[in-house]
Amino acid sequence: MPLWKRLWPQKFKNRLFAAVVLFLLLPFFLVQIYNYRSIEQSVSSEFREKAGDQTEIVKAALTTEINRMFMFYVYLERDSSIHELLTDPGSLDAAETANLFRDKARPQSLELSDQITMTLADLTGQLYENGIPQDAEAYTRFVGEPGFSDLTRMNSDSYRWVQGDILSLYAILLDSREQPFGYLRITFSYDHWFSEASKDLLLQQYYVLMNREGQPISPSDSFRSVDLATVHAMIDGFGSRSIEQQIDYDSSSILTVSYIHNFDWYLIASLPLNTYLGNMKEIERHYFNSYLLLSVILLAVTFLISAAMSRPIALLRRRMAESAEMELNTRLKETVFRGEMRDLAVTFNTMMADIRELVQKLKLEERHKEALHYQMLAAQMNPHFLLNTLNTVKWIALDKGDENISEVCIALGKLLETSLNSDVELIPLKSELELLQAYLYIQNFRYEGKVDVKIEMEEGLTYALVPKLSLQPLMENAMKHGFSELEGNSRVIVRARRMGRSLILELEDNGIGIARAEQKTKLRDRKGIGLANIRQRLRLLFHEDGELTLTESKEGTLARITIPLLISDPYQSGGADHVEGFTG
Repeated sequence: MPLWKRLWPQKFKNRLFAAVVLFLLLPFFLVQIYNYRSIEQSVSSEFREKAGDQTEIVKAALTTEINRMFMFYVYLERDSSIHELLTDPGSLDAAETANLFRDKARPQSLELSDQITMTLADLTGQLYENGIPQDAEAYTRFVGEPGFSDLTRMNSDSYRWVQGDILSLYAILLDSREQPFGYLRITFSYDHWFSEASKDLLLQQYYVLMNREGQPISPSDSFRSVDLATVHAMIDGFGSRSIEQQIDYDSSSILTVSYIHNFDWYLIASLPLNTYLGNMKEIERHYFNSYLLLSVILLAVTFLISAAMSRPIALLRRRMAESAEMELNTRLKETVFRGEMRDLAVTFNTMMADIRELVQKLKLEERHKEALHYQMLAAQMNPHFLLNTLNTVKWIALDKGDENISEVCIALGKLLETSLNSDVELIPLKSELELLQAYLYIQNFRYEGKVDVKIEMEEGLTYALVPKLSLQPLMENAMKHGFSELEGNSRVIVRARRMGRSLILELEDNGIGIARAEQKTKLRDRKGIGLANIRQRLRLLFHEDGELTLTESKEGTLARITIPLLISDPYQSGGADHVEGFTG
C-alpha cells in the first residue's frame, strides 16, 4: 500500500477534517501569502524606482551646489570691491565692511545655500569671517591651515578642494597681473545641506558621500546600521551604470549608489523601509491574525459538522455489525434522525426486513432442495435396476442367437444412461449424433427400416457443443406426427452448419406437415412435452441466444435450433457403458 494511503485517515470524520485543512485552508493560506508578497514586492519596486529618481535629483543639486562654490570663488577674485578691501584695509570702516560682505556673500545670480560660508584674509594680517574682522591669532591659524600650503608656489594651482567632515575650497586670490592679494576659504556642510535639500522631497532618505576606495567623505550617523560590506560590493560592481540599487535586509533599507563624475565620488542613499512599510507590517500581522482566527473557527465548525455527520453513520455501522449476531432483527430508531440520514435509516430498516424475508425464503428453498435431492437419490436406484435388467436381456438374446434384440438393448441403454446423467448439459455434436443414431436404430427396428436418415455436417463442427438429447426429441416428433399417415419410405435430413457466431441444427422431414400434425394433436387427450422441453432448456442455457422454430418445408416440416457456436477440445470419455458393446 502506498505511504500516502497509510497516512490518510480512515474514519470519515478525520477525512473531512483533513480535507478541509489540506484542500481548503492550506491552499487559501498559500495563495494569500503569495498575493501579499506580490503586493509587498510591487510596493518595494515602486519605492526603489522613486528612491533612485530622488537620489539622482539630490546628486544633480549637489553637483550644482559645488559648481556654484567654484563660481563664487571666481566671482570674488574678480570683484573690484573685494580687491580694494584686501589691498587697502583702512579704506572702509566696520559698518561698510559688513555691508560689503553682506552684499557679496549671496550673489543673486548664484543663489548659494545657507550651508556655504566664506572666510577672507589679506596679506597684511586682516581676517574677515562672515564680514567680521578677527584678531591676529585667528589670522595666523587661518593662513597656516594645510589647505593653503604650496598654493603660492610658481606653476601650482591657486585653489584646492579639501574633503573632510565638510567640503572646503582653499584659494589664493590673484589680481590681473597674477599677483596674490588675499586668501579665500569657502566651506560647504554636507550633512546640513542633505537635510535641507531632502526636507521637501517625497522620500526621506539618508545620504553619505564616499570616495572611490569606499571611505566615507561625509560620515552620517544614520548609516551606522547599514552593512558597509554591501555598499563596498555595490561600488566594486558598479561598472558603467550611473546608478545601482539593492535591498539591505539587515537594516531593512533600500541602498542606492550614484556616481559623481566631476569629483570621482559616490553618493550613497539609504531609504529605511520600516518608515514607509511599517503600516504594511502592521496590516500583515492583522491580516494573518484574522486569518488564523478564521481558520480556528472554520476548523471548529468543520469538526462539529463532521461529528454530526459521522455520529449517525457510526451508529448505522454498529447496528449493521450487530445485525449478524441478532439474526437481522436490528432496527434503527427513525425519529432521532433528520433529512437524508432519516431516509438512510428508513432504507436500512427496509433492507433488514427484506433480507430477513429473503433468508427465510432461502432456508425454505434449501429444505426443498434437500428433499428433492433425497428423492433423486432414491430415484437413482430404479435406473440402475433397469440398466442391469437390459444387460440381462441382452445376454439372454445372445444366448438365443437373437442379435437384433441385443443391439436394441445396447441402444436403449445408451439413451437411458445419457438421459440420467445430470452433471453434463452440453455434449459434442459427434456424441449427440451417436445418440440420434442409437435412437434411429431402435425406431428402424420397429418400423422395419422405413426411415431413411441423411446427416450433412460442415467441416470443423464435430466437437461443437450442443444440448444433450436435443435432436432425439425432434426425430421422435417427426416419426410420431409426420410419418404416422405417410405412405412410402420416410426421409429425414439432419444438417449442422455455421452462421456467423451461431450454430444451426436443422432436421427436415418429408412428413405430413405442421398444419395436419396440429389437427391430429388437438384430437389427442395428452399433449407432447418434447418440443416444450427443448425450448425451456434452450432458454435456461442460452437465454435469448437459443431458439427452436418449426416451419413448413417443400415436402414436410423443418425444425431449426439456433444456439451460440461453442467448440470444445476433442476428448475421450472414460469408464464402461452399462450396456456394453454398442457400435451404432
